[in-house]
Amino acid sequence: MLGVSYLSTGTPRWSAVLGRPRTSKSASASASPRASHASCPPRTRHAFTPRVDAETRSPRARATVTVRAAPSPSVSSDAYPSRLAGLNVALNENVSTSNAVLRATAQIKKNDVVLSVPEAAWLTKDAVLAQDAAASPAYAGVKDLDPWIFLSLSLMRKDSDAAALMVSSPDVNALQAPILWDAEELVLLQGTQIADSVNSYKQFYSQTYHSLVAEGAIDEREFPGGEQAFTAAACVVRGCSHEPVNGKTGSVPLSLVPGIERVGHARGVASNVSLDVQSGLFGGQKALVAKATRDIAAGEEICFDFSPGMTEGHVLLNHGTIDADAPGTFAITLVLSEEDKFFDDKIDILELNGLEAANEFILQRGAPPPETMLAVLRLINMEAGDAFLLESIFRNEVWGHVSLPISEENEGAVYESMVSGCTAVLQQYPTKIDDDLAILNGLTGSTEREKMAAALRLGEKEVLDSTLRFFEERMGQLKEFEYYGERRLKRLGLLDKDGKPTTWDDFMVCIELDGRARSVSSRRLAHSLRSSLLVTGRLHCVIEKSISFVSRAVPGTCKSLPVPSGRRLARSRPR
Repeated sequence: MLGVSYLSTGTPRWSAVLGRPRTSKSASASASPRASHASCPPRTRHAFTPRVDAETRSPRARATVTVRAAPSPSVSSDAYPSRLAGLNVALNENVSTSNAVLRATAQIKKNDVVLSVPEAAWLTKDAVLAQDAAASPAYAGVKDLDPWIFLSLSLMRKDSDAAALMVSSPDVNALQAPILWDAEELVLLQGTQIADSVNSYKQFYSQTYHSLVAEGAIDEREFPGGEQAFTAAACVVRGCSHEPVNGKTGSVPLSLVPGIERVGHARGVASNVSLDVQSGLFGGQKALVAKATRDIAAGEEICFDFSPGMTEGHVLLNHGTIDADAPGTFAITLVLSEEDKFFDDKIDILELNGLEAANEFILQRGAPPPETMLAVLRLINMEAGDAFLLESIFRNEVWGHVSLPISEENEGAVYESMVSGCTAVLQQYPTKIDDDLAILNGLTGSTEREKMAAALRLGEKEVLDSTLRFFEERMGQLKEFEYYGERRLKRLGLLDKDGKPTTWDDFMVCIELDGRARSVSSRRLAHSLRSSLLVTGRLHCVIEKSISFVSRAVPGTCKSLPVPSGRRLARSRPR
């Protein structure tokens, strides 16, 4: 994700952030499966200018490619069906297992079951302890560890009954997880959001393994292969655990489910199945069921979205696969700095609307930024000229105000910060869009990992360039937007729907400005509020705190505006 930390000056500090695993002194006290796979974020600086068409300022047309590598290796195609059958896994008769990813051989109707795996076939911590009772001394020092560590260790024992429960066993040469890439291959990820996180996870797994050895929790003879085998096994656990059996929801424990490692990853309409845990009749045995979400044509791969709401970089890091056909995505985190002089008011407003000081948003190629993100940007960039909206009397209304442009100054600050931020981040990528397209089109004899890295780089560049152009175009429209002051005058009837003064008879308005009471023409006040004075906010406060007036057209009739300050000035006289 991309961290943008706003200082009190409103200047953004951009940094690429993606979860770094939390570490601990003792492996037995390490984080939960979720926390240990995504925690404290490292921060680095990004920079790059995308290769774009000089006239259209848009990236050149990308190739239609598909990079959906299976997240873990599999047994031979001939043995695979019998292995599944031996585990009582029900596979749709119209599904072929001859490829790395399950594929339909004939049409599968919507709502048909594609794959059903009974709970007895799931690899869980309890299942390992039950199946490997004879080898229980090997697990004596690890049975109280977090499930992901325990399952990783169990997969290292290739001759155990526990490893046999999983159709695939870890093989470092077959896995595609970036955590297992060598130094030369990791250069391919330079500039991407996951580049630093890969090294963080490498260090985390290394520290976890060596802590287990140093504390005597494991016997290296019982769990052979050393650090490399442990890291590979951890990548299998990480890559093959999906909701709703990843230990994060409900009462279902972290489980590795045989057969699911052959289901691919795809976004949007390319996704064609969903996963659900279903219970048998009268409370019978549970099963993980992959059901068709639409009609699946013959020849289609069986796929689902591994991480809805997350970026493709997140999917590649966690599962060792990527959907290169999906629109590019980029995660940006907006951070309200504690140094902001209005921090207390702003954080109160964020929390009242279900947000925090740091909020992550997903940008997508071709789509405008989320409205909530724009509202947060306006709030973060709110300075003294618009700060009256932060007063407690507006607390229940201010979110509605920041959901629309507040002032030209504020809106300009939002756009400028995003333009400079996107430009800086884009300058970090070492390749051009043409380079990435050549790799994806197979013009350079690239490896599978080179293609995945190119797809990730291209997707991030495209969404950043799309976002950059969005804010650049909006900067040229600042004079055309309707801001808070004009919306307020319209609600008061002082301006018509076209922003022109209404046809009231002129009257005098008594206002308090700079501590002094003054009388001004109502027309002049309306004009001032729409002029440059509105930007400073000096007269903007007047319309909120001001006041009462008497219409000349109906002598003796008083029409009062709200007086939030609890003070009302003397009623003015008709002119």
